[in-house]
Amino acid sequence: MTRRVDRPEGPRDEGMYTPKIQEDKKEKEKFAPLPEDRDKQILFATFFSYLKNLFDTFSPSKKIAGRVVDLQEIANNLEEFKRILMRLKKEDLSNDAAFATELSAIWEKLVDDFHEIEVIKRKNMKEIAAFRKVMDTIKLYPVDSEHRLGYYLLEHAGQDWLPFPFIEILLRLHEDHKQQKNESTLSRWHSLIDQAIEAIEMHLPFNP
Repeated sequence: MTRRVDRPEGPRDEGMYTPKIQEDKKEKEKFAPLPEDRDKQILFATFFSYLKNLFDTFSPSKKIAGRVVDLQEIANNLEEFKRILMRLKKEDLSNDAAFATELSAIWEKLVDDFHEIEVIKRKNMKEIAAFRKVMDTIKLYPVDSEHRLGYYLLEHAGQDWLPFPFIEILLRLHEDHKQQKNESTLSRWHSLIDQAIEAIEMHLPFNP
């Protein structure tokens, strides 16, 4: 007679059977909270990391610093342009290709500067009125000529060519100053450039 072995009723699972109580224990361990101190450390670290990224991206100090550099550079370029141009007061440089090249190079910088500051100040154009007057006055000189000073400066007069109309313009400026002194065109430009520099420097952040 074969002996019968009673087996407990229930599902026949392949492999090791894990009692329900052990599964519950593992689930609880899996989602057990971190120790309080460790939890706070992670929270604070995440928060301050977020603040740092936010500050780096939108920091007003960075934007202000950028404006300081830009506006100061523009003022410096105007000062340099005045210095170069005013040399015509003392001597006739109308046939000096090196002088013409230097003058053309700084003028091109000023054209770029004006476009840049025009974008920054587009909501308040009065703030750059003095700068605009400098650019327009010099660019359109002389008013009785087909091709004017601004045209030759942007075409890099002096670098590869020195056209006669450009030579005549420079000579005219020099001779005019010899006769008119403080009332000359160069003297008036000197004054206009100083006004533009002053207007720009007034809007430098942290300007006393």
